[in-house]
This record gives sequence, C-alpha cells and structure tokens, in this order.
Amino acid sequence: MTIVKRILKYLLLGLLGLIGLLLIIQFTPGIWHHWVTYPSYEKEVNELAKLRKEPSAQINLNTYRGVMHVHSYLSHDSRGTLDDLIPAAKTDGIDFIFLTDHPHGDIDTLPKGFRGFHDGVLIEPGTEKQGFCAWPLHPAIIKWNANRDSIAKKIVSNGGIVFYAHSEEEHNWINPDFQGMEIYNFHTDTKDQSPVPILFDVLVNGGAYRHWVLRQFFDPQTPILAHWDSLNNTRKIVGFSAIDAHENQNLRARYLPDGRIQWVGNNAHNLDTMEVKFWNKWIFSAPDKSGWVFKLLVDTYQTGFNYVTNYVMSDSLTTSSLGKNMKQGHLFIAFKSLGDAKGFQFYGTNSKDSITGILGDSIKIDQLKNLKASSPLPGQFTLVHNGKTINTSTANAYQFSFSEPIEKGTYRIEMSLNLQGKLIPWVYTNPIYIY
Repeated sequence: MTIVKRILKYLLLGLLGLIGLLLIIQFTPGIWHHWVTYPSYEKEVNELAKLRKEPSAQINLNTYRGVMHVHSYLSHDSRGTLDDLIPAAKTDGIDFIFLTDHPHGDIDTLPKGFRGFHDGVLIEPGTEKQGFCAWPLHPAIIKWNANRDSIAKKIVSNGGIVFYAHSEEEHNWINPDFQGMEIYNFHTDTKDQSPVPILFDVLVNGGAYRHWVLRQFFDPQTPILAHWDSLNNTRKIVGFSAIDAHENQNLRARYLPDGRIQWVGNNAHNLDTMEVKFWNKWIFSAPDKSGWVFKLLVDTYQTGFNYVTNYVMSDSLTTSSLGKNMKQGHLFIAFKSLGDAKGFQFYGTNSKDSITGILGDSIKIDQLKNLKASSPLPGQFTLVHNGKTINTSTANAYQFSFSEPIEKGTYRIEMSLNLQGKLIPWVYTNPIYIY
C-alpha cells in the first residue's frame, strides 16, 4: 500500500510539474512581449507620430473616420449597448458607426436599434445576413426568404448600399447590383491562427497593450486584394474595411434580478448562474453602466475601432452624404493603431495642375497628367495598376507623384510605414478609374 501511495504521489507531482511547465511555456511569450516587444512597438509608433506633417488640403471634401460592420445587442452574438459603443468611438476619434446587426428571423425591419447622433457620433442601422452588409439608408423591410440577388437589387434600386461581407467566402461575384466588398475583415484575419497563444497574451497584456496583441493576427489579405483588383477591371467595386466588432470574445458576469450572478461567455452565450457567497464575492466589483460586475476582455469596441478604420471623404457628416460618397468609392482604409491617416489624399490632376478626380472617380485619359498622393506620416507609397505594382517611392516619403506612362485602367495606392525595420501595410485606397 505504501508503494502505491508513493507511486500516486510521484504521478501527482509529475502531473503538477507538467502543468506548471506548460503554463510557463504558454505565458513566456506574453511576458516577453510585455517587457520587450510591445514597449518597443509603442515607442516607435509614438516617435513616428512626432513626424506628422499635415498635408495641404487639395480635395474639397471633409474626411470622416468611421467603422462599418459592427454589431450591438440586437445581434444574437453581442451584448453591446450605447454605453459601450459611444465611449469607444469618442476615445478613438470615430465620427460614424454603420451597424450590421443580424436579423432575428426572415423579416428585417429598418431602421432598428440605434440611429442618429449620440454625443456627436452618427449611427446608421444596417444588417448582415446571407453574406451581405446592407444599409437601406431609409425605412425598409427586408424579406430574407426571397432570392438573395433580388434582395440586393431591391435595396440598391431604392438608394441603399449592399456590400459583400467576408470576401474569403463564396458570393455571386457577377451580380450587377452589389456595390462593394470587404478588402480587410479582422475576423477573416483570425481564421488562420490558433487563438490559444493570443488568449495567454491577453491575460498578460490585456490592459495597455491589447491593441498590440490583436496585431499578432495581422496578415496582408493578398488573395482578397487580388480578387478585388480583378473585379475592378470590369466595373467599380468599392473596397472597405470591417472590424466585425461584437465585443463578445470575453468572459463577463452581472447580477440577475433574484440576486444571483449570470456568467456570459464567447459570442454572448449564457454559461451559468451562481449564488454569491462569501468565498466568491471578492471577485465582483460595483456594476458598470451596462451592469457588468466582472469582465475579462479579449476584444473591445475601443480596441477594434482603433485597429482598422474607414476614412470617408464626404460633404458632411450625414447619412445621405456619407452613403453617396461610400458608393462612389471616396474612401480609403487605414490601420489607425499604427497612426491616424486623416489628411491622406489620392487624386489626379491635368496639365494645369487642377484636380480632375479623386479616389473612386473615373477620369478620361486626356484629362489626366499626374496621379498624386500625400500623407501626414512618412512611408512608402506603392502604385498598383490593374492589380500589378508599377511604382514605389522611397521608404520615408510624404508625397507621391506619377506622370507617365499613364494608361487606361485602375490605379490605387497602398502605403506602408517603416516600423521595426519592416514595411508594415498602413493605407489602402480605392482606385481611380482611367478610361
């Protein structure tokens, strides 16, 4: 019996040792990131921000920062409220939020939920279903049990917007009514990596460095960009970015009316309820504005809104003006956590140096002399013609100009920032179309 106890003791000690070793292995990268990697990134981004030079405004439109493809409590997989959305937007300098809440059933009535200005932030309700991000931009009823292409046609013919979500998935790409597609989606970017290392990284760095933790997921979406370029060779397809924000990859708890605690996990699923006892009461704080008394957050609206942002050039901060300019392609996307891209411009000029069109516009070839771009931060400009790189600037340029040979086709700009000795993608513009 003594031998059996001794064997069990050693087995238990061995198991505990193995668990301890595995935890050390899992936590070590996050600890290294906390003390070395992320402070280095932060320092370099702050130094880059000091080099900011506001370009002289050449385009006679305002630039508004916004996030599209965002979910609130109206979606089955989110619990987000205005108390979550608006402070995040205000902190990140976001001017507008275009929501895309999942409908419950086959009948979707819009507007729904939040709409209009809330503490200076414009919210427009929309929906995501069957691969669409749809914003009717006016009161509408969408019957999702109808043919998908006929749904798109009806929304678009009534002045709304239909952009394809999750561009890595199958869509009817020859549908003449869809107007745009996601050229970057954060959720898409996470699909090729295991979430386990990120979770341990969050446990160590989920405070000040959460935005750098999320950057660990980033990969250039090369196949999607190539597909977008090929589609633009036949007709205009607007590209936009989606943070696909739910604020739902978290563990949270709040009080129920009967005094028990309800635990909510990933995708806003209810996990369990428990009684509050003397032995667990210490982990709960006073309720926040949304009633949560415990939060272990992996993703937040604030981190997501700052991660990747749409910059729309528009006459005014109104739904009608934003919608019109989005459909025209007067927008570019930027990874804002690396640097704010407000002030970035891409346009064409004639022989008199007058602007003949901006990103998203079509310009007759005999009215074009130069393609120009300017940036508030220094980096490398890359000019892409019909999907192929044809010109690059130095790695620390503020201005870019390309004059000849200019041929018919689509021209768009990618811009990268020099960080950690590497060129990191920062800005993607919509094309200028030369005919």
